[in-house]
Amino acid sequence: MAESGMRRELQSFPPMKTKPSRIVSRLLVAVSLATVALGRLAAAEAMPMKSELLPAYVKIADALAADDLTAAKAAAATFAEQADVVNQFPMAKQADAVAKAADLATARDAFKTLSLSVELLAVGEQRYVVMTCAMAKADWVQTSTEVKNPYLGKSMRSCGEPKNNDSAPKHGCGDAAPGAGHDGHAQPGCGE
Repeated sequence: MAESGMRRELQSFPPMKTKPSRIVSRLLVAVSLATVALGRLAAAEAMPMKSELLPAYVKIADALAADDLTAAKAAAATFAEQADVVNQFPMAKQADAVAKAADLATARDAFKTLSLSVELLAVGEQRYVVMTCAMAKADWVQTSTEVKNPYLGKSMRSCGEPKNNDSAPKHGCGDAAPGAGHDGHAQPGCGE
């Protein structure tokens, strides 16, 4: 009897006038709008974090570009502390890996992971430039378009270019003529 009562209850609902695909479309639009709103809220909350973490990150990058492991480790430890304070625990752990590195190669490898996270913070920030190096297969953030490559250090400090900016002047390895390879520009010590 309970089953027949349930059937009668379901039959009493009016038939749907809106197609299921239209309902799904409306739900997707609502979810998209909610996602955008949450993203903007998160970005607004991240503003103070950016002003603390981006300069601290640049100190790590500058130290690595100068082949200064001691300074890189100290800057990374400071970054890790700041990231902890603003509840950016994954970034704190990534910076801590740089701070605990035994050599420049290990520090630079750990810095690649940190750079992936920090690159997201730099999006839309006028004072910061996301750079890329094809040889290192990695990106980093710095405060000018004058290349200071943290992955290759003093040996190839100017190897790299601004990422995703076709109108920016080319630097280092990126300024070779198409098909000319690294011999197509005057970057000393540059090789594939």
